[in-house]
Parts: sequence; C-alpha cells; structure tokens
Amino acid sequence: MKSRIFVTHITYEKADHSFKHSIEYFYSTVKKSVKTVCIKVNLCDYRMADSGATTDPVLLGTLVKVLQNKFNPRKIFVIENDATSIEANSLFNLLGFREVAQQHSIHLVNAADEEWINRPVSDGKVFSELEVPRIWLEADLTVNFAKLKTNMITQITGCLKNMFGLLKKKHKSVYHGQIDKVIGDINRVMTSDLCIVDGLVGQEAAGPAFGKPKRCELLIAGTNPVSVDSCCARIMGFNPWFIKHIVHCQRRGIGKLQYILETDIQKFSYNNYKFKFSRAEYLMRSIIRRFTHLSAAG
Repeated sequence: MKSRIFVTHITYEKADHSFKHSIEYFYSTVKKSVKTVCIKVNLCDYRMADSGATTDPVLLGTLVKVLQNKFNPRKIFVIENDATSIEANSLFNLLGFREVAQQHSIHLVNAADEEWINRPVSDGKVFSELEVPRIWLEADLTVNFAKLKTNMITQITGCLKNMFGLLKKKHKSVYHGQIDKVIGDINRVMTSDLCIVDGLVGQEAAGPAFGKPKRCELLIAGTNPVSVDSCCARIMGFNPWFIKHIVHCQRRGIGKLQYILETDIQKFSYNNYKFKFSRAEYLMRSIIRRFTHLSAAG
C-alpha cells in the first residue's frame, strides 16, 4: 500500500493551522495514549534558521504547542546529538532553543549525555548492532522534524538523513564513504511515527549548511520517511529513483518511493519549487568519498 503524503502551505502567521491540519491528517495512525514525545530536530551547524540550514525554533515552538493540545503528553523531549564540528548544547544556547524550551516547558536533550542501548540491526550492511538513545526508543510518539534542503553528500537532506545525526559516534564523517548503507542501518533500528519536513525556508545549491536560503512556504508530512523523502526530492527537482540512500532504504523494506500526494494548495506543482544544486561539486565529493573509503578498506 502506498503511503499518503500531505503537503500544505505554511508561514509564521498560519503555522499553528498548518501543523494542526498536518497532524490531524495522520491522527488515526498514532496511538491515542501519548505520555512522552521525542522530536528529532536538525541542527547541523552554527547557522540561524533564516539560512535554511537548521530547525526554526519558532516553528518548533508552534509544533510543540500543537502536540501538547492534541495529545496532552506529560513530557516532550527535543533531541539532537554532538557531531564532528558541533556540540548540541551550544547549538541549543546559541540558536534560540533554550527560550523555546522555557516558554513551552519542554526538555532539550543532548543525546551524547543520555543513556544508550544496544539494538541489533536486521540485515545490517555496516553495523550488526547500534547504540541508540533510550529516550527515542521509549517515547510513545517519535517525530522526525527535518529540513527541506540539498546536501552535497546525499543530494537531499530529509527525514532519513536526519536520523544519521543520532549515531553515537561524534566524528560521524568517517561514515560518509558508506553513507547510504549507514542511513539504512539506523533507520532500520530507529523508526519515526510522524515525519514532518519544514520547507518554510529551505536551502538550495551547496547544502546542507552553506547553501542559499530558498523560501518555499511548504510543510510536508507523512508517516514513512522513505515516502516523505521521495516527495521532498520531487519538490526540489530531483528524481528520487536516482538518490541512492532513498532507493537503498526502499530495497531494505523501510518504505516505498511511491506515495499518494494530497494537498490543499490550489494548482500545486512540483515545478514551482525546483532547487538549484551544485551537481559538479556533488560528483567531485562522491569521487573523493569513494576513493577515501576504498583506501581505508585496503
């Protein structure tokens, strides 16, 4: 069965309505008793939200408010992890997330400081088991809150790639040579109940951190990360069948590239949102990654 994807218009002024409409659309797929919620944001660099590179704290606050009103959970956790060149706690402080946490009584979680649990990876390609944050595994509702942007490693950043940030190892760049398989492994272990992509301001050209902001005013939602990312790819002007990590995840049974698109945007057309992309730089980096991986393996 094809997954349903819902695409709607979003601005700061109507964000409350946009999130409500999107979550209501998939409400029947979510368990009704939700005591804890865990939201994975995308904080890949020390860049403000208007760059299109990172989660917008204002939109996060609106999403949290909608979730609180809809599910009345006891606790909402917002999780990010340390990476090669960033520390999650510093990003929370510098990018405005502490204020949002105080305003909405939510908990900011640096995964690096949390308890991790070993989980076997079914049909693992790089890992036979992975350490994953207990807080994500035990949440009643997991929300993958990703960004609509290009990526010089994987062509697009979306929900599947967003979970790469929850690999325990700080220096995650060592896995770039096997990025498609690693993304597949982690999404086999850590599933998302809701996948929501913020395309109010995305990022084109040389993303995911230093591209150019692109205002699309879109919110894309679904329950399967493969289908959601397939839709996001088409919105950005890519053919998802040529994006390796999405195809790899479909082959491993994580989801399907085909989906049923439903939208309340009149005369919606993928052609209205095509992103610029530095394909030459992407190909160059792909060659370098492959060479580096083969050298390391040899």
